[in-house]
Amino acid sequence: MKHKLRTQLMAELSRRNTDLITQWVLDESGGIGALVELVLSHEEKVAPRATWVLEKISEKLNEPLADYIDNVINELAKINSSSTRRTLAKVLMLHTIPERHEGRMLDFCISMIESPKEPVAVKANCMTIVFNLLPKYPELKNEIFSIIEDQVPYNSVGFKSRFNVLKRKLK
Repeated sequence: MKHKLRTQLMAELSRRNTDLITQWVLDESGGIGALVELVLSHEEKVAPRATWVLEKISEKLNEPLADYIDNVINELAKINSSSTRRTLAKVLMLHTIPERHEGRMLDFCISMIESPKEPVAVKANCMTIVFNLLPKYPELKNEIFSIIEDQVPYNSVGFKSRFNVLKRKLK
């Protein structure tokens, strides 16, 4: 299955192909597992395309990663592709982070937010993950706000805008 999935992912980079693969993965037994393997494969062209499919599945279903979230979170920091990190962060925004991984996710997201080399889209998605966890850890609110406010001058208007939207939602 993984070989057929890789072949189809590489056949065409289009929304139509992504939609086709998304439905195929959902219909096939073991499809999500094979897709997650490709997401975490570190293959330069395959992983970002597989992540795009995973994003579409996550938008359709609640918690499709339930059986694979440990692997995704454990491998997240090892992913070199910023586009794959961006999309995986978006996928994780749509899921409940297991309590056992909350500290690791907070550390990862804060390091992404503080990184001068990380694209704003990755930072914005990581910021959302942090804000999703903040109600559980209100004692971190001032520290998180301070970290993000320190980054505002070095990032785009989109970064500041996401911060302001999330602050309003949190209140």
